[in-house]
Amino acid sequence: MEIKDKISLVVSLMIALGGTLFATIAIREHNKTGHILQAGVQTQGMVVEMGRRPRKVGERVTPNSFAPVVQFTTDKGEQRKYYSTLYSGLDMYKIGQMVDIWYLPNEPEKATMAGGDAWILSLAFSIFGLVMCLIGYPWLFKIIFRKLRA
Repeated sequence: MEIKDKISLVVSLMIALGGTLFATIAIREHNKTGHILQAGVQTQGMVVEMGRRPRKVGERVTPNSFAPVVQFTTDKGEQRKYYSTLYSGLDMYKIGQMVDIWYLPNEPEKATMAGGDAWILSLAFSIFGLVMCLIGYPWLFKIIFRKLRA
Protein backbone atom coordinates (compact mmCIF):
# COMPACT_ATOMS: atom_id res chain seq x y z
CA MET A 1 0.00 0.00 0.00
CA GLU A 2 1.40 3.38 -1.03
CA ILE A 3 1.82 6.21 1.45
CA LYS A 4 -0.87 8.19 -0.41
CA ASP A 5 -3.33 5.31 0.05
CA LYS A 6 -2.45 5.00 3.73
CA ILE A 7 -3.02 8.71 4.29
CA SER A 8 -6.38 8.54 2.46
CA LEU A 9 -7.39 5.56 4.57
CA VAL A 10 -6.49 7.29 7.84
CA VAL A 11 -8.17 10.58 6.89
CA SER A 12 -11.36 8.90 5.67
CA LEU A 13 -11.47 6.79 8.83
CA MET A 14 -11.01 9.88 11.03
CA ILE A 15 -13.78 11.76 9.21
CA ALA A 16 -16.16 8.78 9.39
CA LEU A 17 -15.48 8.16 13.08
CA GLY A 18 -15.71 11.89 13.84
CA GLY A 19 -19.10 12.00 12.10
CA THR A 20 -20.23 8.98 14.09
CA LEU A 21 -19.12 10.69 17.31
CA PHE A 22 -21.02 13.88 16.42
CA ALA A 23 -24.13 11.86 15.54
CA THR A 24 -23.90 9.95 18.83
CA ILE A 25 -23.65 13.21 20.80
CA ALA A 26 -26.62 14.60 18.83
CA ILE A 27 -28.74 11.58 19.71
CA ARG A 28 -27.73 11.76 23.38
CA GLU A 29 -28.56 15.48 23.59
CA HIS A 30 -31.86 14.97 21.76
CA ASN A 31 -32.83 12.17 24.15
CA LYS A 32 -31.77 14.16 27.22
CA THR A 33 -33.77 17.23 26.19
CA GLY A 34 -36.69 15.09 25.03
CA HIS A 35 -36.77 13.41 28.43
CA ILE A 36 -36.89 16.80 30.18
CA LEU A 37 -39.71 17.98 27.90
CA GLN A 38 -41.73 14.76 28.34
CA ALA A 39 -41.14 13.90 32.00
CA GLY A 40 -40.48 17.40 33.25
CA VAL A 41 -42.70 19.99 34.82
CA GLN A 42 -43.48 23.09 32.79
CA THR A 43 -43.43 26.40 34.58
CA GLN A 44 -42.82 30.07 33.96
CA GLY A 45 -39.52 31.65 34.79
CA MET A 46 -38.31 35.22 34.70
CA VAL A 47 -35.21 36.42 32.89
CA VAL A 48 -33.18 37.97 35.71
CA GLU A 49 -30.01 38.82 33.80
CA MET A 50 -28.31 38.48 30.46
CA GLY A 51 -25.05 36.59 30.89
CA ARG A 52 -22.20 37.54 28.60
CA ARG A 53 -20.53 34.74 26.67
CA PRO A 54 -17.19 33.90 28.27
CA ARG A 55 -14.05 34.74 26.35
CA LYS A 56 -12.47 31.94 24.38
CA VAL A 57 -8.80 31.11 24.83
CA GLY A 58 -6.74 33.70 23.00
CA GLU A 59 -9.71 35.99 22.38
CA ARG A 60 -8.77 39.62 22.97
CA VAL A 61 -12.06 41.43 22.57
CA THR A 62 -14.99 41.27 24.96
CA PRO A 63 -17.76 39.14 23.43
CA ASN A 64 -21.01 40.87 22.51
CA SER A 65 -23.15 37.74 22.82
CA PHE A 66 -25.56 37.22 25.68
CA ALA A 67 -27.74 34.39 26.98
CA PRO A 68 -30.61 34.64 29.45
CA VAL A 69 -30.38 33.57 33.06
CA VAL A 70 -33.85 32.46 34.12
CA GLN A 71 -35.06 32.21 37.70
CA PHE A 72 -37.93 29.83 38.35
CA THR A 73 -39.69 28.26 41.30
CA THR A 74 -40.04 24.48 41.50
CA ASP A 75 -43.24 22.76 42.58
CA LYS A 76 -41.54 22.32 46.00
CA GLY A 77 -41.12 26.09 46.33
CA GLU A 78 -37.36 26.12 45.69
CA GLN A 79 -35.87 29.05 43.77
CA ARG A 80 -33.61 27.86 40.95
CA LYS A 81 -31.67 29.51 38.17
CA TYR A 82 -31.28 28.17 34.66
CA TYR A 83 -28.27 29.40 32.68
CA SER A 84 -28.99 29.23 28.98
CA THR A 85 -26.13 28.37 26.64
CA LEU A 86 -27.82 29.86 23.58
CA TYR A 87 -25.78 33.04 23.17
CA SER A 88 -26.88 35.67 20.70
CA GLY A 89 -25.90 39.18 19.72
CA LEU A 90 -29.57 39.98 19.24
CA ASP A 91 -31.82 41.27 22.00
CA MET A 92 -33.95 38.12 22.07
CA TYR A 93 -34.81 38.43 25.78
CA LYS A 94 -35.34 41.33 28.16
CA ILE A 95 -34.79 41.33 31.90
CA GLY A 96 -38.17 40.74 33.54
CA GLN A 97 -39.52 38.78 30.55
CA MET A 98 -41.42 35.60 31.43
CA VAL A 99 -40.40 32.44 29.54
CA ASP A 100 -41.48 28.80 29.54
CA ILE A 101 -39.09 26.41 31.21
CA TRP A 102 -39.20 22.66 31.86
CA TYR A 103 -37.33 20.90 34.65
CA LEU A 104 -37.19 17.42 36.13
CA PRO A 105 -39.04 17.37 39.48
CA ASN A 106 -36.40 15.27 41.28
CA GLU A 107 -33.47 16.98 39.52
CA PRO A 108 -34.47 20.64 39.00
CA GLU A 109 -30.91 21.49 37.90
CA LYS A 110 -31.75 19.59 34.71
CA ALA A 111 -33.87 22.10 32.84
CA THR A 112 -34.40 23.59 29.40
CA MET A 113 -36.16 26.60 27.95
CA ALA A 114 -38.69 26.66 25.17
CA GLY A 115 -37.35 27.54 21.75
CA GLY A 116 -33.83 27.13 20.43
CA ASP A 117 -32.36 26.23 23.80
CA ALA A 118 -34.13 22.88 23.65
CA TRP A 119 -32.91 21.80 20.21
CA ILE A 120 -29.98 23.89 18.94
CA LEU A 121 -27.20 21.66 20.32
CA SER A 122 -28.64 18.42 18.94
CA LEU A 123 -29.35 20.11 15.59
CA ALA A 124 -25.80 21.44 15.24
CA PHE A 125 -24.23 18.09 16.13
CA SER A 126 -26.66 16.29 13.79
CA ILE A 127 -25.70 18.46 10.84
CA PHE A 128 -21.96 18.12 11.44
CA GLY A 129 -22.28 14.38 12.04
CA LEU A 130 -24.36 13.82 8.93
CA VAL A 131 -22.02 15.80 6.68
CA MET A 132 -18.94 14.06 8.05
CA CYS A 133 -20.54 10.60 7.72
CA LEU A 134 -21.67 11.34 4.16
CA ILE A 135 -18.10 12.26 3.27
CA GLY A 136 -16.15 9.78 5.38
CA TYR A 137 -18.00 6.49 4.97
CA PRO A 138 -18.33 6.46 1.15
CA TRP A 139 -14.67 7.47 0.87
CA LEU A 140 -13.65 4.76 3.36
CA PHE A 141 -15.73 2.04 1.63
CA LYS A 142 -14.35 3.06 -1.76
CA ILE A 143 -10.79 2.56 -0.46
CA ILE A 144 -11.67 -0.78 1.16
CA PHE A 145 -13.48 -2.16 -1.91
CA ARG A 146 -10.66 -1.02 -4.18
CA LYS A 147 -8.16 -2.92 -2.02
CA LEU A 148 -10.38 -6.02 -1.91
CA ARG A 149 -10.60 -6.09 -5.72
CA ALA A 150 -6.81 -5.77 -6.11
